[in-house]
Formats: sequence, structure tokens, C-alpha cells
Amino acid sequence: MSEFFLKLKIVRALMGIVLKKGNADNRALYEPMHFFEKKLAKHAGVRRAFAVASGTDALILSLRTLGIGPGDEVVVPAVSFFSTASAVMWVGAKPVFVDVELDTFNIDVSKIESVITLRTKAIIPVHLNGRMADMDVILSMAKKHSLAVIVDAAHAVGSRYMGNPVGVYGDLVCLSFNFTKLFGGYGNGGAVLTDSDGFYDTIFRMRMYGAPSWKELHTNNTIVGVSSRLDPFEAAILIEKFPYLESYIARQREHCGMYRELLGGVGDIRFLKDDPRYEINGYRFPILTKQKNGLDGFLRERGIRPGNYYPVPLPYLPALQSLGYQKGDFPVAEKIAEESLMAPTHYSLTKKDIIKIVDAVKRFFARDSV
Repeated sequence: MSEFFLKLKIVRALMGIVLKKGNADNRALYEPMHFFEKKLAKHAGVRRAFAVASGTDALILSLRTLGIGPGDEVVVPAVSFFSTASAVMWVGAKPVFVDVELDTFNIDVSKIESVITLRTKAIIPVHLNGRMADMDVILSMAKKHSLAVIVDAAHAVGSRYMGNPVGVYGDLVCLSFNFTKLFGGYGNGGAVLTDSDGFYDTIFRMRMYGAPSWKELHTNNTIVGVSSRLDPFEAAILIEKFPYLESYIARQREHCGMYRELLGGVGDIRFLKDDPRYEINGYRFPILTKQKNGLDGFLRERGIRPGNYYPVPLPYLPALQSLGYQKGDFPVAEKIAEESLMAPTHYSLTKKDIIKIVDAVKRFFARDSV
């Protein structure tokens, strides 16, 4: 189905919510959210999915559900979006950073145990750019040290490891449906995935002012919760887009394959490790080059916008400098900041678009060889 007809279906779904508003209470308006949660849980391979207001809220609510707060430490990678670390600080805990692997951009599992202390309560691995972290090792390590695992899978809807979906690995798995994501709405949204009945009740209350049901919203607030539910409009949009998720992934994986084939051996470009055990959803295609800034400017002058998403390692951001990290503490994260760009992969791009981008990259490097 064309993008145009999908948009028509979305408009019809949104109109249905608007027309229902005059004849329904708040509970009925959240029917799309509950329907979406059931579809999401099945797709992700878990029993429970809680749709919340954002991926950041998903992380914060997960940390709160585990009782993590002041005095606690949480292990996080040095390369990720800010919310991975800010969520930890938001609940009063301390993020403890670990460098990443250059060939995956994910947390270096060989360095995790060296930062675990008596205060460590959890590990937050990130499935960066759609590639799942080394979860077998992380889960084994967490079990050994009695730690919880909260997975930041904001980039990884539809990714798999050994054929298993993202929801299978971790105590709590956090997703994002921000409009920038492969599977995103038109605004913001997120979800928490879990198989735990114990977590189910806490998260349910946590996202609805601490009450166990709508009927008890004003009488039985047993914990200090917040209002964090996926907007009905965003839920309706995601429901309509759900049947096309696998085709989006297939298209973006195809784009990644084209880059790997057509840019191999061009200039000093290097790719991340290709491992058949990992089925990456194609959300982003990172490249590494010592001429990052020159290539970035060259492409932008020609109307091509590569992604520059990790220009500063997380520990060096101004809001986190109080943690005491210094330049040189995370050499791989620094190298990624200096050399990484993301080639455009969006499913709306055509093969002709990808070839145009590849040709521009080749022209840039050809200048140096003349």
C-alpha cells in the first residue's frame, strides 16, 4: 500500500477518536492504547506491554519500578542518547559509564564487571542503531551479581538476536515511538515490556497516578505515580502502521546492504562488524572515516543530510560533568565522536536515492586521489 493510502487510514482512525470524544469518558478514549499494547506484546515476544508517553518515561518508570534511587548506581554505555543517563539521574541514582566496542557501538561487556560495586543495582545495555547488545553475556553477568537488566531498545523495534525479538532479553525492555524512529508516530511515545507479573502491577499503577484502576483514581493511590500513557492519537497512528512494520524493516535493511556493497573500499570508510546472528532492523547505518567533518559538509552542500548523533560521549556532556569523568577515560567513545556518521536509510528512500548518496560519497573521496 502506498504512503498516501496509509495516511488516509490514519486520518480516518483519528477522526473516529475525535467523533467519539463527545460520547465517551476517558477510559473509552484509551481503547486504542490497550489494543496497541496487545499487538506490541505479541510482536516483541512478551506477556505484558505498557504504552507510555515517551521512551524516556519508559526508562524512568522502569528504574522506579525496581526501587532504584539515591545512593544506587546503574551501569550505562558511554555512547547513547542523553536520556539513557538522564533517566538514571532523574530518579536520584548515579550513572556509571562503560566504554563501547568500536565494531558494534554497544557497551563493551568485557569492561562491565570492573565498575560493579556494592551500590550497583542494574545494567542498562543499549541496542544502539538497531543492533542488539551482547545480551547473553550481560544477563549471565547480571545473574552472577544479582543485578537487574533494563534494556534501552529505543532503536531496536523489530531487531532480533538468534531469531529472538527484543522483548526476550532483560527484566524490563524500553521502547520509543518518537517520530524519528523506524516505527514512530507523529509525536512521541514509548513502552515498557516485561514478562514479570510482579512488575506488571507496579508499572500499571506508576503510569496512572499510583492507582490500580480508573475507578480508584481518586481513592486508592497506593504509590506516588505519574500520568504517563500513550496518547490515543499516537496509539491509533501506530496501530495503522503496524501491518507495515516488517516491510519498513526490509526496505531499510536493503538500504544498509546497498551501502555495505557499494561503499566497500571507498576512501578510508569502515563499517561495523557484520554478524549473521544479529538481525538489525536497519534503523541506522554507521560509517567511520577520519574525514568525517569534510564528508559531512560535502554531503550537506548537496542536499544530503547524514546523521551526526554521537558528537560528544555521554560522560562529557555539561549536565554530567559533576560525575568527574575526563577526556581519555573512554577512548572508543571518543573515536566514535570524532569519526562516525550515519548514512540515510529511511524506508521512504528509493534505490535511486541511495545510489545518489553513494555517488556523492565517492566524489568526495575521489578529490583526494586526484
